Amino acid sequence: MSRAKEQLGLALRRIGLGPILDRALLTFEVLRHARANRDFLAAHPDFTPPPAELAYDAYHHVNWPLYFDTGIAHARYFGALIRKHADVPSLRFCEWGCGPARILRHLRDHLPGCGKVELYGTDYNPETIDWCRQHLHGIFFMRNELEPPLPFEDNFFDAMLVRSVFTHLSAAMHDAWIAELLRVLKPGGLLIVTTHGDHFRSMLTTDEAAAYDRGDLATRAAGREGRKTFTAFHPPAYVRGHLLSRFDVVEHLPGGVGRDMLQDTWIARKRS
Repeated sequence: MSRAKEQLGLALRRIGLGPILDRALLTFEVLRHARANRDFLAAHPDFTPPPAELAYDAYHHVNWPLYFDTGIAHARYFGALIRKHADVPSLRFCEWGCGPARILRHLRDHLPGCGKVELYGTDYNPETIDWCRQHLHGIFFMRNELEPPLPFEDNFFDAMLVRSVFTHLSAAMHDAWIAELLRVLKPGGLLIVTTHGDHFRSMLTTDEAAAYDRGDLATRAAGREGRKTFTAFHPPAYVRGHLLSRFDVVEHLPGGVGRDMLQDTWIARKRS
């Protein structure tokens, strides 16, 4: 999105026209991709896409080839990281903030050698969870609220993925949720988190850039917390020194450097 379009969208949301803007953009997306989506579904008759409203709410697009292809690509990417760092005979894995399961529906295919694999997905959109339960079998889907807790016992998961979730939460929710993820991860458990890092520095306003350059979390509240229009930007110093300070960071992959993942990827381990 261009800077001018982004600023126009922010201005419209500030005067209360966000819902009208979102409905117009959703309609445009549906019409723009109608032919490509029909062709894709005709070529993939066994593939069920999510409802357009749920896809747009999660991804800001209604493009089924993109949903399918990036889902496989990111499942391959995160599956490789899990295999590299999670040395367990079987795997109980959760994607917190799974949305309409773009990645999770493909992930099992990219976890060879992990023994018995149990997959869980959680999201705070009840309609998304209902759709996932109805259409994606073999995965356990649970709803969470905007605030903790998650509906799981202590020390429950071997590994968790948090892709583009902290990117839409306030500083207070960062603190609350990282404590909750510590609770449900097993000792030695793996946490994979993506953030808006240095690749997104050029998108910041003057005030946001000043906070970012100080090593502070920078937030842009153009909509309700937890939605795509509420955005957080994470300098690496904040991630290491605050967000993941109670974990051991085992790998940091900067976004936009020779890979399709534009967000930073952080791989951390819960201390035993």
